Amino acid sequence: MGQFEAGANVREPDATRGTGRLPSIIGQSMAMRRLVATVAQVAPKDVTVLVRGETGTGKELIASLVHARSSRCQGPFVRFNCAAIPGELAEAQLFGHVQGAFTGATHALRGFFAQADGGTLVLDEVGELPLAIQAKLLRALQGGEIQPVGAARVERADVRVVACTNRDLAAEVRAGRFREDLYYRLAVLELIVPPLREHREDIPALAAEFARRYGKRFGDEEVRLSPALVEELCRAQWPGNVRQLENAVARMVALCSAADISVEAFASAPNLVASAEPGIDPESTGTLSEQLEALERRIISRVMEAAAGNQSEAARRLGLNRGSLIVRLKKYGLMTHTVLRATRQSFQDASTGLTSSTASQQAAA
Repeated sequence: MGQFEAGANVREPDATRGTGRLPSIIGQSMAMRRLVATVAQVAPKDVTVLVRGETGTGKELIASLVHARSSRCQGPFVRFNCAAIPGELAEAQLFGHVQGAFTGATHALRGFFAQADGGTLVLDEVGELPLAIQAKLLRALQGGEIQPVGAARVERADVRVVACTNRDLAAEVRAGRFREDLYYRLAVLELIVPPLREHREDIPALAAEFARRYGKRFGDEEVRLSPALVEELCRAQWPGNVRQLENAVARMVALCSAADISVEAFASAPNLVASAEPGIDPESTGTLSEQLEALERRIISRVMEAAAGNQSEAARRLGLNRGSLIVRLKKYGLMTHTVLRATRQSFQDASTGLTSSTASQQAAA
């Protein structure tokens, strides 16, 4: 059973039938590069694939890339969410049913397997399937045979299955909640999609793409994320992974009133501020002393930003005297940035005062 680590964001196709276009891949991390190489090698081979990863990492999107690079790319691409339909209805939805098979079955229904004939069927959250349906799924995978509910004969379906789950199916097998034979049948090739925290270098490209996409959707194609905001997004923790990042950017674009979205837009989101706290990366190669200094620099930089460059106010918030703060600002190369920010603020204040004074004089005249 092959196992590869992978990570990427792939744009979902617009239709269930292939158009010949490859899904776009965003980011240049090593995890993404491994994904591209692995998919290019595996997709042309008609094998079942198990895609595993945390919620929001883009498992279905990777499945779409497998389909797009396969010999079935011109065939149907059908998705079935195993967790969205109650167990008693999932069998009829997957395999279909004949007219009169059960109460309410007033007409025959083609199941998802039949709809995907000649193409790819994505089983999202496959770990949610009841054990009884898992047995029928195993039969479909082994022999390509499906039996609609209430039908006396079996039908053939030429389908490639890509199963997605956020569960550890091997652990589910040990717990008796998932069939071992089905697990091995699904995991001919296993792709593990890493969480966003393991390929943070892709965050700037992802955020920029989401801003472009939602700016276009909301009628503001000139919208941009400020460098300070992108830096903040890179520092934030994303337990919801790429999906949470996308939702955060969509929210900021929807609420922005200027072309350039500043870091304040992120700080004003109550459900995101707590997750943006800087921390020490356990995977870093730096020493403890180096990481602590980097952490101190980030905290001071953020407090100075929040205090609009006012050293006395920043020192008060940090619990330092102003002299100690200045020593640290010089140590971390933040003095120049602070002076420029303060100068810019003074210029803005002066401009505002001049405008007000001019307006008063005009009114008096």
